[in-house]
Amino acid sequence: MGSKNRIAKYLLPIILKDRKEGQWYVEPFVGGANMIDKVDGNRIGADNNEYLIAMWQELQKGWIPPDFIEESLWKDVKEKMDSRYEKHFIAFTRLGCSFGADWNGGYARNVKKDKPNAELLNSTTKSYCRQSKNNIMKQLPNLQGVNFTHSKYNELKIPNNSIIYCDPPYEGTTKYKDTFDHNKFWEWCREKSKEGHTVFISEYNAPTDFECVWEGEVINSLNNQTNIKKATEKLFKYKGGN
Repeated sequence: MGSKNRIAKYLLPIILKDRKEGQWYVEPFVGGANMIDKVDGNRIGADNNEYLIAMWQELQKGWIPPDFIEESLWKDVKEKMDSRYEKHFIAFTRLGCSFGADWNGGYARNVKKDKPNAELLNSTTKSYCRQSKNNIMKQLPNLQGVNFTHSKYNELKIPNNSIIYCDPPYEGTTKYKDTFDHNKFWEWCREKSKEGHTVFISEYNAPTDFECVWEGEVINSLNNQTNIKKATEKLFKYKGGN
């Protein structure tokens, strides 16, 4: 959810334009790692979702996700959580096998190419679980060396003079795993900028003391041609910052 994969090619040249040798690149909301996997050098990928971070850490150690998870198992994982299943498996199940990668969303049933919502898994069917696995395994070689850390954004230890890219839960959109205080977040961005970090934020809107340094229209569609939505993605930077 909230993947920046399609617009990373526009954002990263701006974010990394003045990056110095050895300078750390930090993402406090690393999520699906669709930006950090296109960055090299010193990298920290943090997230408040401990299950998600456990998944990235286990993947770095060699864990391979399953091709398919039955709906009954998905429901059991969601209900039982830590009583029976390991954190990395919980994360893959609740994100990779939930529609829209929504932690609190519904089970992503397989979609037959010529008939949306068909549930049979065969040669003409797209498996969301397998697609999630394939996408992750494609990313993995570019994620070796990333320091994946479980932390709240405002408790994360950030090396001096880092480049910080934030992709927080957007205000007024689908809720993530936990509630989010947007005012507190923007104040943190101000503080980090004043400390000497270079801070960039993806959002639809920002307070008036932040300037938009890039914007572009993004089209999101679910179930092939249904539920098509357009939104103007923006990249902000604190006006008085570094």
